[in-house]
Amino acid sequence: LEPRSNNQLHPRRKMFSANENIALRQHKRRVTEYVESTIPEEALDKGTTVMVMQVTCRQPGCVPLETAITIVFPRPPRKKKKRSPKEANDPPKVDEEQPAAFPEPLVKDLESSRIGGSFKTRILMPLSEVKREDVLDALPPNFQGGRKTIESLCLKARDVCFAQIGQLVGVDNTEDNIEDRKRVARYLRDSLSTYLERECVPPEWGEPWSKETKDLLPRENLVETIGKIESLQVNEKVGDVSTDKSTLLTGVVD
Repeated sequence: LEPRSNNQLHPRRKMFSANENIALRQHKRRVTEYVESTIPEEALDKGTTVMVMQVTCRQPGCVPLETAITIVFPRPPRKKKKRSPKEANDPPKVDEEQPAAFPEPLVKDLESSRIGGSFKTRILMPLSEVKREDVLDALPPNFQGGRKTIESLCLKARDVCFAQIGQLVGVDNTEDNIEDRKRVARYLRDSLSTYLERECVPPEWGEPWSKETKDLLPRENLVETIGKIESLQVNEKVGDVSTDKSTLLTGVVD
């Protein structure tokens, strides 16, 4: 038998890859239909298109696979300014064309739909797991049934934060676990305060607030904000908990 070259795949691998691509296309069509059901018929009739992709994210804190949705609105025709009879034979000027825009947005109160722009959103899960409810949660109320608002984002961020604390520290209501969750919560509270003082610029991933970070803070807030964090780091009795938790909490507050 002739040896298989490096660029030849095993037949089973080819079949698996083809099946995987077919399933991915099916999921794309399904999610696309979910999105299109939230767009007014008039906008679809004018040429609004929906693009759905599954993308990987390698940034710290990202989910491995997420669903990216882009809604592309049609470009409206440009209107030319009326010219006087004297100017009829003159060559057209660049500024004679008025900005292209539909009289009204194709999607209620969404300016990008009036001027031929696009709208992008993400769902933090693979295509295969996306349900109609997830699509509605990712779209603002401008779209039919959309539920994405500042309040919903805040609630989601809050719930994710609390869930992470429980997963990392433990959800048992023992005295030690409750005290550990309090320590992490106090540190996060002070970190958010520092985050606000820095105009929402986070520290390096996995790193504590650096000396450079402290220097960026306003002097009148430096002692109070950093003092809280440092007092938490020094005064909390991390060594009193078990070895595993001590390692965890040290990584959080150091």
